[in-house]
Amino acid sequence: MRTKNRYADFLPLNMDIRSTKPLHDRTKIKPLAAGHTFPLFHLHKEDFVVPFPFLGKESSYLVGSELLNQPLVLAFYSVHWNGYGKRYLDELQHLYADIHVMGGQLLVVSADDRKELEAVISEGGYTFPLAIDRNHQIARSAGLYAESDPLWDRVSGIEENAPPPALYVTGQSQHISYVFIDHYLDSTIPARELLTEVYNAGQSTLTELQRAIA
Repeated sequence: MRTKNRYADFLPLNMDIRSTKPLHDRTKIKPLAAGHTFPLFHLHKEDFVVPFPFLGKESSYLVGSELLNQPLVLAFYSVHWNGYGKRYLDELQHLYADIHVMGGQLLVVSADDRKELEAVISEGGYTFPLAIDRNHQIARSAGLYAESDPLWDRVSGIEENAPPPALYVTGQSQHISYVFIDHYLDSTIPARELLTEVYNAGQSTLTELQRAIA
């Protein structure tokens, strides 16, 4: 077999051996930013690995708008983040009670297998609500996931495509007031900044509700 490279065992330095997709299929992810509107989503009862405390036995369907009477912290997670994932979930567990104190709700979503997620919850002792994002539907709507821009192209050691770690704070009308995205899995959640935004979003929601009642 012939090769254009005279020394076949040594690839040219400018060759990108990780980019194997055609150039026309390299559309980058475009995550939603603060100021945008988060698309409405819905979850079935069976989608929950850890349900909300207020989700009664008779409830079979939860629309995202039902969570908007208080700020929602929507967190994206994947088991394919390896060691980073545990640290990320530990941080969320540490913030869970504080988010409630600031008037918010936390919901973690993941497209991973239920048994894998159940094992993660059991091993970590996590208590926050966790739901399955089937086929990455919520992540896709947030602009966080695309087959054309796999996470392994940006982060070494990742073997499966997944969304990057991301947190969204939304209030009434699905308005996004805060976004944290760790594109390269090298940061920690800015806890003080996040909690401040949850509190501010809660005050805005309360003001809007008072105006609606008046």
